[in-house]
Order: sequence, then C-alpha cells, then structure tokens
Amino acid sequence: MSTDPFLNNARIAKRLVPLYLLVPVLFAGAFAYSGFPLIWTAFGLGAAGWVVAFMLRGPLSVLAMKKPGFGKTVLYASSGPLEEGVRYGLLALTSVQVSWAASLGQGWAAVEVVYVMIQVVAISALAHRQDEQALQAKAILESQGLTQSHPLWGIVERLSASAFHIGATLIVASIPWTVFILIPLHSLFNLAMVQLVKRSVAWGEAFAALLGGALLGLGLYVSGAWSWI
Repeated sequence: MSTDPFLNNARIAKRLVPLYLLVPVLFAGAFAYSGFPLIWTAFGLGAAGWVVAFMLRGPLSVLAMKKPGFGKTVLYASSGPLEEGVRYGLLALTSVQVSWAASLGQGWAAVEVVYVMIQVVAISALAHRQDEQALQAKAILESQGLTQSHPLWGIVERLSASAFHIGATLIVASIPWTVFILIPLHSLFNLAMVQLVKRSVAWGEAFAALLGGALLGLGLYVSGAWSWI
C-alpha cells in the first residue's frame, strides 16, 4: 500500500461510493415507515430545484477559481439565498402539505448525494495524476483539510446534510416566513463548516450532525409529522 495518505484514502473512498446511496434510502424508509411514503413528483422537483440552485452558482464558481480566497467565501455564502430561495419558490408554487414537503426535501438531498458520489470518483482519479493541474487541485483539497480524513466521514456528512435539507423544507413549508432565518443560517452553516473542517474533521462533522439533526427535529415538530413517529 502507498504511503501517500491522499492516494490511500482515494482508493478507500472509491470502494465506499455505493454506501452513499444508503443515505437517501434510509431517509425514505424512515419516512415511509412513519406514514409519509415518497411522492415521486415532489421528489423529482426537489432534485430539479437543487440543480437549478447549483446552476445559479455557476458564475460564482468561476469567481472562486479566479480569486480563491474572496471568491470561495462568496460562493459558500451564496448557498443560503440561492438554495433557500429556490426551495421556498418550489413550495410556494406547488404544495406545502407535509408528505409533499418531506418528499421534496428528500429529492433535494438525494441529488446532492449523487453529486458528491461523482466528486468522490473524480477525486479518486485525480489522486493518480501528477500533472501540474492535478497537483494544484490536490493542494486546494489539502488546504481544506480533505486529504487526511477517512472517507467514511463523507457518508456521515451526507446524513447530516440530508437532515438539514429535509428539516429546512419541512420548516419553511409549515412556517413560510422562516425562510428569512434559514437564508443566513444556511450560509453561516457552510462558512462555519469550511473553517471547522480545516481544524478538525471530527469537530466539523459533529457540528454538522448537531445542526442537521436539530433542524430535522424542528421540521418534524412544526409540520406535525413528529406525532406520527
């Protein structure tokens, strides 16, 4: 086995890719067991909403590449207004019924899981390259504290992020004006995670799990879904 931790982690991460699919399956199973089976139309709209929010960040991604420091801060901060804005718009134009909102939130979270899976495969391929572009990309990942952490943390992160998205969807569906709280909260969450993970992946993921779990719990409570569980 190589002594390069990045290469070793990349190999492990590639083997763990199928496990990421367990995240949306677990949430879907839990909601179905609680009386809220997936509504596939809402699930698909949630996935489409994430794609729209992602595409809206396109110009900011270019800025992040040109000016890594300032650009990345702006990119992470944009997650609140873009994602929560699109999420609110989808709910306002379709339905705020609990089962619908739960399915929409799951679709939003699930497509993000697929995106991360693609990233893991791409990073695994990058680990074997030694060209200048690959070395620059590795340096960026190292500066973010992502080359030394065990790949299982990635799956833990998807559980927390999925809880965040589903909880946020249930909250704003039940109390629309909370979107004005969720917008800065979402941005601050992402900005805080970037800084925490640089210092300690474990502490960063603990913070994500705490906030994601709290948001999901609050979403279940305000939507009335809690009484079904």
